[in-house]
Amino acid sequence: MLRWKKEKEPPRSPTGVMVALWNPAGTDSSLLLEKLLNLVKKREETAVVVEFPCLGLPRVAYRMGVSELEHAQSVDQLLIDYDRGMLQGIHQYLHHFDGFDGLLIQPKSKPDSPTLIKLQQEKTLSELPAYLKVHLSGYHYVFTVLQGQLIHPMTFFSLKEADQVVLNMNEPVEIIRTYAAYKTLKQDYDVQNVSLFSNEFRNSDFKEEPILSRPEQLFALWEGEKDGYRIDQSGRVRTVPSA
Repeated sequence: MLRWKKEKEPPRSPTGVMVALWNPAGTDSSLLLEKLLNLVKKREETAVVVEFPCLGLPRVAYRMGVSELEHAQSVDQLLIDYDRGMLQGIHQYLHHFDGFDGLLIQPKSKPDSPTLIKLQQEKTLSELPAYLKVHLSGYHYVFTVLQGQLIHPMTFFSLKEADQVVLNMNEPVEIIRTYAAYKTLKQDYDVQNVSLFSNEFRNSDFKEEPILSRPEQLFALWEGEKDGYRIDQSGRVRTVPSA
């Protein structure tokens, strides 16, 4: 009896995957963001970056060399318009960069007059991450760059809304704070898709959970198996041996 051989379907790129980049120790995640955006560009996919101003530090703009940004095309203006019920179409606020779109903190914002103190509705901070997840879902990836702690509403609700959370470490000493946040997210708030990432820290030094060290491993984790990596049952990302 003849049987038709079922062809394997080609892998499909994820659409609208919201990835929260957070350094619980309070340092910068924009270097990791830059590497992820370079990979997105190579893969010919689309990305949008949202930098939430919990601390009001325009880190992404500094990393990308952006010194001038129209105030109307910033996350600051989006927050104010959302708060006052004067919101325009989401694409009115996006600034187009080379390889990605962005809702960044205004690089010339005044440190003594941050956007958050201008808001009148407490629900603005908790609602905005969910709003952006829906209205930016046409991109392959929505990267939210967080800079607050769990007590900051935008940071907390971004972590809850995210499809994937990456806890980034820039120095080995940050593992103490980062691992505490990792356990808190998973055990207390049921945030399960959490990854640890560091260029400086290796799994040989830390046995409790796998620590990824290459951006390609993150994409492999988000997609299951692709580009020479695979996920084993422990959640570790391993290189697929060549034939």
